[in-house]
Amino acid sequence: MGCSVPKKQNRSERLEFWGWILFVVSALFFILASVRTGDIVGFLGGFFFLVACVAFLLAFKGRGKGS
Repeated sequence: MGCSVPKKQNRSERLEFWGWILFVVSALFFILASVRTGDIVGFLGGFFFLVACVAFLLAFKGRGKGS
């Protein structure tokens, strides 16, 4: 699965896409830190944040296809 952004998107859309990618990365680090400390509430928060980010990325991808 590639992370390429179609060239027809404008600068604002590219920045929005990379913003969501950075949110995903931060959620992964948050989950990792929670696992290392054994914090189940932090883990669940990070997990649901990651799921929400993926949902927004899927909507972003669908929006680029004319949906």
